[in-house]
Amino acid sequence: AAFEARPRHDIRAFTFSTLSLPGILSNVANKFLRDGFNSVDMAWRQITALRSVRDFKTVTSYTLTGGFEYDVVAPGGELHHATAGEETYTNKADTYGRMFAIDRRDIINDDLGALTRIPWKLGRGGGLKLNTVFWAEFLDSATFWDDTVYHNYGNAAGYALGAAGLAAANEYWHAMVDPNGYPLGLTPRLMLVPPELEVVALQLMNSMEILGTTTADTKMYGSANVFRGRYQVVMSPYLTDASQWYLLSSPSDMPVIETAFLNGQETPVVETADADFNVLGIQMRGYHDFGVAKQEPRGGCKMEAA
Repeated sequence: AAFEARPRHDIRAFTFSTLSLPGILSNVANKFLRDGFNSVDMAWRQITALRSVRDFKTVTSYTLTGGFEYDVVAPGGELHHATAGEETYTNKADTYGRMFAIDRRDIINDDLGALTRIPWKLGRGGGLKLNTVFWAEFLDSATFWDDTVYHNYGNAAGYALGAAGLAAANEYWHAMVDPNGYPLGLTPRLMLVPPELEVVALQLMNSMEILGTTTADTKMYGSANVFRGRYQVVMSPYLTDASQWYLLSSPSDMPVIETAFLNGQETPVVETADADFNVLGIQMRGYHDFGVAKQEPRGGCKMEAA
């Protein structure tokens, strides 16, 4: 009756609109996560082959070996069958992750700054973990770098990085053979060095001339730097032995190491959600699915100054 005394209007129920912080922050959080992920050492990216995997099962790569060299075709035109074998390399992705909760009071007092720093830190944490796993696998080389089996490990005083050492390493590389004993015929493209050797490597790759320190140096090299621009220098602080350096083929030619990402996702994923009902705040989590495994030993040479 009270409503009848006034002009008729539609009566609607209104409530306060809700604000979903996790939904609004998802794209922003992923942006800062990617920035954090890219803020760590990225040398691994330059020396690895990349693989996309669909699940967490072990995946296997095969390299065919065997007698494929042509025979003389005898009168009558009969061809002989090749005898083939194979070498196998495996890899498997695992999941790595971390989460963090932000209290509502911290969000308000920090004027939303925490909402950008936490994803950045989660991204950096993912990058650090990838580096830890990658370089632990690369440096776990008890049977990988082997002069007797693969002729990919030179250990002598003459292999110290310098003009003479690089010439010796170049000769050592071209003495490598394929599984059937034929010259490998592969050209190294990368020079991987620890921080202590970076300047020497860059000088060798960029100097117009090499000034020999002894008469033998001068006679051997003349004044032209024949190595100028031959290799791309890659430095990683995860290499901690100043006496060791590497010549590597391009990962697209014959990779010494491979990194597998689930569904090709090369950066971590960050997700946000409201905290538990009895907690005022939000939660963030980052996770990354990847695996790292060494592959073809003949794709590189490890040089060490004994």
